[in-house]
Amino acid sequence: MIAETGLTVPRYAMTLFVTGASRLSLQAVSRVREFCEEELTGNYDLEVVDLYRALERAREAQVIAAPTLLRDNPAPVRRVIGDMSDRGRLRAAIKVV
Repeated sequence: MIAETGLTVPRYAMTLFVTGASRLSLQAVSRVREFCEEELTGNYDLEVVDLYRALERAREAQVIAAPTLLRDNPAPVRRVIGDMSDRGRLRAAIKVV
């Protein structure tokens, strides 16, 4: 809750789909975690899913490329596919309030 305005800030729920422990996957995880800590300040849940170990989860979420970040909450679902290093792109796609 933002005390000054009385607004309730939504808790963000996100899933990051990666492919194993490749360099690109590890960079995506690091960059998304860093972004979330700086932009959402602990007001998020981030699940990292390895496509090699949980292919069915990718099918259910209709993920066809990695890395893919899904913001499940707040609705509607938003996606970021590919490079996770562009903070402006992440901020715009995730719609940080």
